Amino acid sequence: MFPTVRVSFSGPLRQTTPSDRYVVLLDVVPMDSRRYRYAYHRSSWLVAGKADPPPPARLYAHPDTPIGPDALRKQVISFEKVKLTNNEMDKNGQVSRNVL
Repeated sequence: MFPTVRVSFSGPLRQTTPSDRYVVLLDVVPMDSRRYRYAYHRSSWLVAGKADPPPPARLYAHPDTPIGPDALRKQVISFEKVKLTNNEMDKNGQVSRNVL
């Protein structure tokens, strides 16, 4: 996915038992009612019309999770392998969004 999303966690994480684990999820939502395309020759995003109706929400769980609180604080979680697709029937765990 471009740009890559990276997150890190710090500070106290709620842990009620030593075996608690966390799942890190990514949700991609439209920012407005327009459709965009990337123009490589300009290195910018351009409005390409009105957006399609939003597909059903689909969360992407990071493959390294569930993860314990200590390990979660020590590493950066990167979503660089997320794939965006227009295919609402995708069964491979890809994030479905209307992409040009």
